[in-house]
Amino acid sequence: MRNLKGPSFLTEEGSIFFYITLILFLGLVIIGQYTLGIIAGVLIILAIWINSRTNETRKKELNQYLIEFTNTIDDMSRQALLSFPIPLAIIGKEGSVHWYNSKFKEVVKSEKAPIDNIKGYFPTFPLKSLLEEPENMTIDVTYNTKNFNVIVSVIDGTDKDNTVYMLYFIDNTRFTNLKEVYSAEKTLVSVIEVDNFDEISKKMDRVERTSLMARIERELSVLAQRMNGFIIKYLDDRFVMIFENRFFDNLTTKKFDILEDIKEIKTEKDEFFTLSIGVGIGSKTLTQQYDNALGALSIALGRGGDQAVVKSSTKVTYYGGRSKAVEKSTKVKARIMANAIRQIMVQSSNVIITGHRSGDMDSFGAALGMHAIAKAMNKDSYIVLNELNAELANVFERMKQEDFDYSAIIINNETAMKLINENTLGVVVDTHKPSFTEAQEVLPYIERIILVDHHIRGEEYIDDPVLDYLEPYASSTCELIAELFQYMNNQIALTKFEAEVMLAGIMMDTNAFTFKTGVRTFEAASYLRRAGADTVEAKRLLSDDMDTWKRKSEVIERAKIYKDIFAISVIDEIYTTGLIIASQSAADLLSVKGVQASFVLVRRENHIHVSGRSIGKINVQIILEKLGGGGHFEIAGAQIPTKDMEEAQKILKEGIEQYRKENRIQ
Repeated sequence: MRNLKGPSFLTEEGSIFFYITLILFLGLVIIGQYTLGIIAGVLIILAIWINSRTNETRKKELNQYLIEFTNTIDDMSRQALLSFPIPLAIIGKEGSVHWYNSKFKEVVKSEKAPIDNIKGYFPTFPLKSLLEEPENMTIDVTYNTKNFNVIVSVIDGTDKDNTVYMLYFIDNTRFTNLKEVYSAEKTLVSVIEVDNFDEISKKMDRVERTSLMARIERELSVLAQRMNGFIIKYLDDRFVMIFENRFFDNLTTKKFDILEDIKEIKTEKDEFFTLSIGVGIGSKTLTQQYDNALGALSIALGRGGDQAVVKSSTKVTYYGGRSKAVEKSTKVKARIMANAIRQIMVQSSNVIITGHRSGDMDSFGAALGMHAIAKAMNKDSYIVLNELNAELANVFERMKQEDFDYSAIIINNETAMKLINENTLGVVVDTHKPSFTEAQEVLPYIERIILVDHHIRGEEYIDDPVLDYLEPYASSTCELIAELFQYMNNQIALTKFEAEVMLAGIMMDTNAFTFKTGVRTFEAASYLRRAGADTVEAKRLLSDDMDTWKRKSEVIERAKIYKDIFAISVIDEIYTTGLIIASQSAADLLSVKGVQASFVLVRRENHIHVSGRSIGKINVQIILEKLGGGGHFEIAGAQIPTKDMEEAQKILKEGIEQYRKENRIQ
C-alpha cells in the first residue's frame, strides 16, 4: 500500500500543535460551545495560512540558495578546470581544439595565436584511434623533451556526429627517461661461432692456425670493447659476448659489419673464415637471453652460416648471409644422425612420412629413402601424398612396372589420421615449414617428429622435433638420406627403382650436377649407383613431353633482361606443368651471357609463383625471402599473394632493388 501523505507543512515538527488545536475545536463543537468553536476554527485557519506562507517563503529561500550555490559550484568548476594542475584540452573528432586550460598552455608555450587542431601541437597524435576505440583509451605523445600519457574521455551529452573528447595529459617524462635508461643498460647476450673452423683448420699447420685464430679473437675483442662489453672464448670455435643494449643499434645499423671484417682474414691458400652470430633480446633474465642467443645461432647455422640472427620471444631478424653454405668434409654428424634415427625408429610402432605440397623428385625420393630405412627395421611406413602432380607423373608410370605395390604405402591425410597412435613416428623431408607439408593437418596429432631437410631455415619451423637434420650445404634431401644409409647398422636394401628416384632427386636439384654440387654430392650419387641406380633411367624420370619443351622455349623467348644481370620471364596461363616449366626455364636462362640470376613467374589458381635461380654471385634466397619465400643461395622460390601478374613483377623488382641497395650492386 502506498503511504498517504498530507501537505508538506503538516509533516513538520510544529504540526503537533495544529493537531492539538484541531482536537480542542472538535471538542468545543461537540459540547455545544459554538462561539468558542468558531473562534478556534478561525484561529486554526489563520494558523494554516500563516504556516503555508512561511513554508512557501522558506521554499523560495531554499531554491534561491540552491541556485546561488549551483552558480558558485559552476564558477568553482570552471575555475578548477582552468587552474587544474595537469594539462587539459577538449577536442572534436577531427582534432579541432575547442578549449584548453592554463596548464596546457604552459606546456605547449603557445605565445602566438592559438592553433586550431591538436595535431598542430602533437603531429603524431593518432586521431583515427579516437574513432575506433575512444572509451578508456590512453595515448603516448611527446612535446619537445616532455612525454605525456594522454587519457581520453568522451564527454556525455554530445551527438555522434559532433563527438567531443576531454584529454588529460599526464606527464610521465621521468618514467620514460627511467625506462630508456633501464633499456639502454640492459645486458644482451650474443653467441658467436666460426662456421668453417674444422674444414679450414685441418688444411693449416699449427702456427698458421694459431695466428689466424688470434686475429679473429682480436677483431671480436675490438667489437666487444666498441660496445662497452667483453667476450669469452669457451670452445675452439665458439665465443660468448656480453654487451649493453644501448650499443645494439650500432650493430644493426652497420648490419653486423664484423661478418665482412672476418672474411678479410685469409689463409695462405686465400681461404677465409665466416661467422655465425646469434643475439638474444627482449627477455627478462640473462638465462633467457642466453637461450634466445643459442636459438638464434642455431637458426643462423641452419641457414648456412655467415650471418647474424637476432631473436626475441616474438620475432626473428636476419643480417648478412652473402656467402654460400660451406660443404663440411667431416661426416661425423651424418653418423650421429643415422644412429639416432635408428634408435628412434626401434621405439616406434609405425612411421608416417611426408614431404612438401606439390611434391617434386627430391621430396618423393627422400620419402622413399626414409621408407627404405623403416622397411629395413621391419616397421610399417606410409608416405602421405594427397594428389598426384605432373612432376611425379613419370615416377607413377614407372611404379606400375615394379614388383612391389607402392600404391599400398601411399596414403592421404584421412587414412594417415586412422593410423596414428601414441608410438607413431612422423618424418618430414625436404621442408621444415609445417604449413608447406602434405600432412599439415596430421602433424599436430603426432607426438614425435624427425625432420630431414636441406633448405635454409626460415622463421616458420616445426615445433620441438625429437631430431632435426638440417644441412643447407647439401644439394638435396636425397643426398642427406643417401649418406644416412651408409651408417645404418641394418643393411638398407634399396630397390633399383628407389635408388633411381633418389638419384633423379639429386640430379633435379643440382640441374644435372651443375649447381650446388660438392664432393659429398658425388659420393651420395656413387652410393646410389652401386645400389643399382641407372643414370639413364634416372634421367628418363625427369624427361618432359614435347608440349612442355615448346612452352619452355616460349618462356625463354619472352624473357627480359633487368638491370643487365637479371633475367625475368612470365607464364601467364595456368598449366598443370607450370611449376616444372618455371623452374627449368629459370635454370636455362642462366646460360644467357651476362645473366647472374633469373626469375620466372608462373600463374597459379590463387597466387603467382616465382622460381629463382643464380650462378652463385646473387643470393636469390634473400631476394625471395623478402617476398615470403625461401630456399638456397642459388635456388629459391616464393608465392606472391596476388592474381595480378603486373603487380607480381613489380613486387619482385622491388625485392631485387632492395637487395641491390643492401649489397651495393650497381
